[in-house]
Amino acid sequence: MARLSLSARLAITFVVITVACFSAVGFLLFEAAARRIHEQDDTNLVLATRHLRRFVAELDSPADVAAHQYRLIIGVLGDTNNALRIVDEAGHVLVERNPSRLPMTVQAMVPSERRIVAADVQSWRDADDHEIRGVSAIGKPGDGSTVTIVVARSLADRALLLSRYRRDTILALAAGMLVAVLLSYLLVRRALRPLRAMAASASAVTAHHLSTRMPADDVPAELQTLSIALNDMLGRIEDGFARVWQFTVDLAHDLRTPIGNLRGANEVALTRPRSVEEYQLLLGSNIEECDRVSRTIESVLFLARADSPQFALQRVMIEAGEELQRIADYFEGLASDAGVAVRVTAHASVHADRELFRRAVSNLLSNALRYTPAGGTIEMRALDTERGVEVSVENPGAGIPPEHMAHLFDRFYRVDRSRSDSAHSTGLGLSIVKSIMELHGGDVVAKSERQGVTRFTLTFPKPPATG
Repeated sequence: MARLSLSARLAITFVVITVACFSAVGFLLFEAAARRIHEQDDTNLVLATRHLRRFVAELDSPADVAAHQYRLIIGVLGDTNNALRIVDEAGHVLVERNPSRLPMTVQAMVPSERRIVAADVQSWRDADDHEIRGVSAIGKPGDGSTVTIVVARSLADRALLLSRYRRDTILALAAGMLVAVLLSYLLVRRALRPLRAMAASASAVTAHHLSTRMPADDVPAELQTLSIALNDMLGRIEDGFARVWQFTVDLAHDLRTPIGNLRGANEVALTRPRSVEEYQLLLGSNIEECDRVSRTIESVLFLARADSPQFALQRVMIEAGEELQRIADYFEGLASDAGVAVRVTAHASVHADRELFRRAVSNLLSNALRYTPAGGTIEMRALDTERGVEVSVENPGAGIPPEHMAHLFDRFYRVDRSRSDSAHSTGLGLSIVKSIMELHGGDVVAKSERQGVTRFTLTFPKPPATG
């Protein structure tokens, strides 16, 4: 079974609501009109009966009433649809006008001394099941005798009038429903035009056309928010695809270089017989290239694990001074070879994963050693601040050009685009530092002065208060 379109569903909903409202209003108007008509007919019956009783009271006797029947009928009865009968105490009909032959069977009679009111109007039906309403009252001519006055009216013409009114209302309702269906469908289709435009734009989005965006200017306010949200999402997807593509290219480049070196060195070695020392040098070179590949793969795997939501930290309180000194001692040999001194100043405790803390600081210290000139001093500090514990690694040197500062933490980004230093750096060290800080809920900030000091600061948030 085919599903209804949104336009059809909205149009049907509008029509159902419209028909329900029209039906309720039509029913109320019909009932109000019928009630008003019956009230007016009852009022006319009451007034006519009152008038007849006063007229009878002005006459001398029942015989006089019979003599003035013409005046009673024409002057008092008024409405030609009314029926009238006046009988004396003996049951003799004195006056009668009943062209429709209505059954004059009113039972309760209003005494002569009581005023006739609307509540005295009675209802009964004729042989054709038409409703008849009438009033019966006692009148007194001048001789003290009594006569019975019966005034009645058939409501058959009223029923016919209301029947026609009901039919016209139903026809008008049906016509209004058809018009409502057509207009609702057209209006809904027109209102949903921006949504169809968005659907067309969305269908054009593919892996090769991620630059497509939803229309956000000429759309209703309700859809504008959706368009902006979708465009933001597409922007993030496009940025993610670009990062993945760049990551793949950089990874392939960084793996191709050591593998190419391995192959080239081996091919050269096989061109002629070599001495044992030459083969030992070749094997040593090959092991260095294998280590480089291993470092790259290990770094990529770490970043992949860090991006996983299931990555769990083992946070403990770390005495920053002891850890920084331990790391400095680990790099003491490299620092001594480079003629660089490492100084630690720390008086704070860090709430962090110990292994990740060591890895982040080691990456920063390794970079600092690479770019510090001989005779320079690298400062490692830990300071307790309001934002958290700040761990910084600071070294003198040529500094980092300003245009590179915004990309320092991008994966495989190197300040030296020629990658002349790729044998010692994978281009992932600072990316790993940034991932580690994001895992801890902290951040890393870099500042550098040309021919001055370069400082990387890690901010670890304080542990949540207990108790």
